[in-house]
Amino acid sequence: MESMNTKEILKKDGHQYIIFYLGDKMFGIDMLYLQEIMRVPDIVEVPSAPAYIRGITNLRGTILTIVDCRLRLRLERIDDTESTRVIVLTAKNKKLGYVVDRLVGVLSFNEDELEKGNAPEFAQNLVERVVKVEDSDKLVMLLDAKKLLNLSNKDLKENDESTENTKPDIFNVRKEENINANAKQLQMISFKIGEGEYGIEVTNVQEIVRFSGDIHEVPNVPPYILGIISLRNRVLPIVSLRRLFNMEECAFDERSRIVVAKMEENDYSYLVGFKVDLVLEVLRIDKDAVLPVPPLLNAEDINEISGICSMNEGNRLVYVLDSQKLFKDRLKENVDVLRIHIDDQKMNVSDTNNDEDKQLVSFLIDSVECAFPIEDVKEIISATEIMIVPNMPDFVEGVINMRGTIVPIIDLRKKFGLQEKIIDDYNRIVLVDISGKYTGLIVDSIKEVLKVGCSQIDSVPEVLADEIEESFIEGIVKFESSNRMIVLLSVKNILSGEEREKLMTINRVNNEVNN
Repeated sequence: MESMNTKEILKKDGHQYIIFYLGDKMFGIDMLYLQEIMRVPDIVEVPSAPAYIRGITNLRGTILTIVDCRLRLRLERIDDTESTRVIVLTAKNKKLGYVVDRLVGVLSFNEDELEKGNAPEFAQNLVERVVKVEDSDKLVMLLDAKKLLNLSNKDLKENDESTENTKPDIFNVRKEENINANAKQLQMISFKIGEGEYGIEVTNVQEIVRFSGDIHEVPNVPPYILGIISLRNRVLPIVSLRRLFNMEECAFDERSRIVVAKMEENDYSYLVGFKVDLVLEVLRIDKDAVLPVPPLLNAEDINEISGICSMNEGNRLVYVLDSQKLFKDRLKENVDVLRIHIDDQKMNVSDTNNDEDKQLVSFLIDSVECAFPIEDVKEIISATEIMIVPNMPDFVEGVINMRGTIVPIIDLRKKFGLQEKIIDDYNRIVLVDISGKYTGLIVDSIKEVLKVGCSQIDSVPEVLADEIEESFIEGIVKFESSNRMIVLLSVKNILSGEEREKLMTINRVNNEVNN
């Protein structure tokens, strides 16, 4: 992220936008719709999706649709780089990830500073207004997040009438598996507490949320434990860093945030939310720039400060907090109180996990792993010789003689508009029942037969469903322990109504010939 000064980030009473580049053009999106920013994850392509939809990914147990922002704005697609990021937008239970070239940072615009202009032709439908950056010749095109999320009029009306207690924030971050333990750089989330600026390493932060609901008090805990909240069905204890640092407490306002950190104690781990006044930015600095705490300040009661970063030639100091010491050393006597609530929550979750298993047959089509419920698969055979029959529909590859029965064969690559390939020894024909008749589906290879819990099967993300005309996707199978996802196909809907009618015509002709 490019360096941005405090004035740019914190203009009083301004409306905040996350700013990014697509090529040499700058764009912005209202931060009210932002959940998080992340690197480009592993993406599973979705058959028959529009070109600008890259596919889906498993984002901490939620199926997220990934859109190429360049293609969405009808710009030329380019290869991803080290600077490429995904901006996750969310509203009204809809969620989309947009791939952008490079992040700039956060800018605030006051209404009287907004200088309207005309959007370029390629982006007119998605740009709300064009504004000029203060003291600069640069223009920023502010995108309409509602249109990017495909929110309907009904969604917008409900959004205006409802108030959400917890709203995900732009700085929602997760541990990146590819972080090198020996890296020479330190990446931190920085935030304000009173007049001081503090930072916690990104690897210790689970997410950052905006909260405007009630905090439930817990008896017999120190005053710096404000209580507990329910965050996405998880019990989360909330600690005031102001009280922890013996500062005067202040009420939650629109700038307040809860920084959620994972705490480790022996073989036990739990999440804690730290209330902060304001989240500033994500900093990436050289570890050599972190200075040790002066001996005079390195007292036993403030050993949660592990270092001090001197920035902007000493005009900006950031105290680096050790989140483990910050909480654990002060609150050992209260861990058992909080564990009661956390263990109860875990028990409730485990009770709901005893769902019925579903058995699937998974296979590959191009690089996409798909599956059918095993009860819908009648047989799997090698790709035997297929007879080409004149005047067959485009989606029918030909027919085979299956123990005296003529079976039409459909190549799923061709059906899904993927690049065709020569059939080889790895290909298989999956025999299914469509409209009461045997039909063969050519797949690239069979992967495995597996069992999954019904809770592992998510419905197709609504935004993605809006973009796919066919209803052949029954759901998305996700796995907690990996990024693996399986596209669960519906045998009943694998063909459109018109295609099924053509298939039934073929079967009727075959029956007449056989009789």
